[in-house]
Amino acid sequence: MKLASADIEKGRNYFSHVCAGCHHAEPKGGTKTGPNLWGIVGRDKASMPRMPYSDALLGWEGVWTYEDLNRYLFAPMLTTPGVFMEVSGVPDDTERVNLIAYLRTLSDKPIPLP
Repeated sequence: MKLASADIEKGRNYFSHVCAGCHHAEPKGGTKTGPNLWGIVGRDKASMPRMPYSDALLGWEGVWTYEDLNRYLFAPMLTTPGVFMEVSGVPDDTERVNLIAYLRTLSDKPIPLP
């Protein structure tokens, strides 16, 4: 992925306009329809308390890596059939990388770039 050259501000803008309706992105921000995405990179998948995760996401073990986020955000219903995130995804590579770069900043200790 091209995270090192990504535009974090464009990712923040995309998140604000497209994702923020369903997701909080701050510490202790709680959940909305979707889980809070603070600290998503490196966090166990389907791990937010009191979130009704789909069996499809519960079966996808491990932590969220940059590669997992890239695959999932491309088209959630296509790449992980049965998930509750019924949105078309972010098919544009540049927008998706910018968004992931922004998600990386949502942490007290961002995971190093690959």
